[in-house]
Amino acid sequence: MLALLGGAPEVTAAHPHNDLCAFSPQDREIITAHLEAGGTTSYYGRDGELREFEDELAEFFGRRHCVAVNSGTNALHSAFFGIGLQPGDEVIVPTYTFLATVSPLFSLRAVPVLADCESDTGNIDPEDIRRHITPRTRAIVVTHQFGHPVEMDAVLDIAREHGLKVVEDASLAFGATYKDRRVGSLGHVAAFSLGSTKMVSGGQGGALVTDDPEVMERANLLGHFVRRSDTEVSSDFYRPFITTGYGHNYRMHALAVAMARGRLHRLDDLIAARHERLTRLSSGLSGNPFLAPPVTRPYVHRGQWGGYTATFDPEAAGVGIDTFVAALAAEGLEVAARGYHPLLHRAEFFRTADDGYYPGQPWHEKRLYDDGDLPRSEWHADRQIAFPIFLDEPVELVDAYARAVHKVAGHIEELRAAEAADSTAQ
Repeated sequence: MLALLGGAPEVTAAHPHNDLCAFSPQDREIITAHLEAGGTTSYYGRDGELREFEDELAEFFGRRHCVAVNSGTNALHSAFFGIGLQPGDEVIVPTYTFLATVSPLFSLRAVPVLADCESDTGNIDPEDIRRHITPRTRAIVVTHQFGHPVEMDAVLDIAREHGLKVVEDASLAFGATYKDRRVGSLGHVAAFSLGSTKMVSGGQGGALVTDDPEVMERANLLGHFVRRSDTEVSSDFYRPFITTGYGHNYRMHALAVAMARGRLHRLDDLIAARHERLTRLSSGLSGNPFLAPPVTRPYVHRGQWGGYTATFDPEAAGVGIDTFVAALAAEGLEVAARGYHPLLHRAEFFRTADDGYYPGQPWHEKRLYDDGDLPRSEWHADRQIAFPIFLDEPVELVDAYARAVHKVAGHIEELRAAEAADSTAQ
């Protein structure tokens, strides 16, 4: 019997099943060693372990420059500022992404133009990018959603055709590859988070990588102090402004640098552990008539695999996604209907002209959206069930998740009857 209807749950392990914010023993050892060695607690310039970490990140991505900052959000802000976006510039962005992919554009008074996604991967659809290009378009932002790389060949072709910059949000795809090319090395600039839930994490942190020295210089002036800019900013135009910079403090904390660098050094082991578990989960879900594992195209590797959502088929199941998820939760699973975050065009910010922050712009109005404007994204997101992104949890727990899904699917008639009874009672 289903646990939702009074039976015993399949999974009895206490929550959380995936504590992404916890320190590992290796993290503690690295931080303790840094402090006991008299390591600094703050970097004002590009020196010490910060310089070594940035050099390692640049080498990892095959880029000339890296600028570490205090969050992925500010890495994106630095990237957007770095490419020279101006008020009224349009930037094509995915609606199916975390809000921080887009929100740094607000303070630059650039205009986010939300684009639809591919129905299988959830990534931004290159053909829909074309549909949104106008004379005001200056850049394209791609999110490699949950570690699956965007179709970058098509995106880069569009960018070259129209003279646009491409910004990669690689926060969920650290270590991922697209046709044997590393994600983060493909666009004009890439930004990523080193935050608490990421595989290469400092608890808080972020970085951008680029080959463009102007982007690097502008990022330094935006978020760093004169000591760093004095060594990094050398061009005739920007050099006179190093004393004041451009007004923000985006420096990454020294302990976050040490912790993230330690995780970078063991990245291969971390990726292998996650792939072992999530590949095992996909194998366990295969053949389920109502819940399909995520699609992974043959020429990509998901790297960090920073999210795992399976696609629910409500028509085949004969029950709604909320009912199915409630049944899974009763079996002891940590799952969520409709993924980890809502579509941006469903957020009130993108539906209201007067939002209290983004003042009326005489040069260009903010884009507003309604239901049905981006139908493939709605279709995709409304069918996603989000799972934990297992890393070092016992494989037995992963297997129990798969058994619980099959248990619920095997009692679908009972679940249909329960949903019908609830509907009648209401």
